[in-house]
Amino acid sequence: AHALKEAGVDGAMIDIIGDNETIRKVYHLKRRSVEDYERSLELLVRHGLSVIPHIVIGLHYGKILGEYRALEMIRRYQISALILVILMPIFSTPMFGICPPPLERIGDIFYRARLDFPKTPVQLGCARPMGNMMKQTDTLAVDSGLNGIAYPAPGVVAYARQRGLVPEFHETCCSIYE
Repeated sequence: AHALKEAGVDGAMIDIIGDNETIRKVYHLKRRSVEDYERSLELLVRHGLSVIPHIVIGLHYGKILGEYRALEMIRRYQISALILVILMPIFSTPMFGICPPPLERIGDIFYRARLDFPKTPVQLGCARPMGNMMKQTDTLAVDSGLNGIAYPAPGVVAYARQRGLVPEFHETCCSIYE
């Protein structure tokens, strides 16, 4: 983290995984643990980088396993923003054919993140299932009070306006904050 800061890196995006089994079975990191992810987060913050953790909802083959622990870990640090993304079962990968978590479970995590980080921007990132599920998750993001949605589904901006929100549009990655 010190070398990153010295090199002029001003921000770090890092997946935070809250389950050891997920680290072993999905990321195939046999000698790493949840504690290693938290230590990385702590070092990045301590060395003054803008830290933008990401949580992949359903990372463990579509199951919710460690997402709440990841939120708990992140709460201990001053972060610039929190990005939530959702498992995307991509063709020709081991995840192809795996169903993302049910919308109700995704919505629960959105709400928990909003409650846990009331003064921190919480965004729905671009990595999420497309089609009808995208519109449903984006609507959940609005209803949960998330601060932003990368590439919102058709109709979601109008939905946000109907709810009294005033959408802003930025031509940048959702992780970039000034």
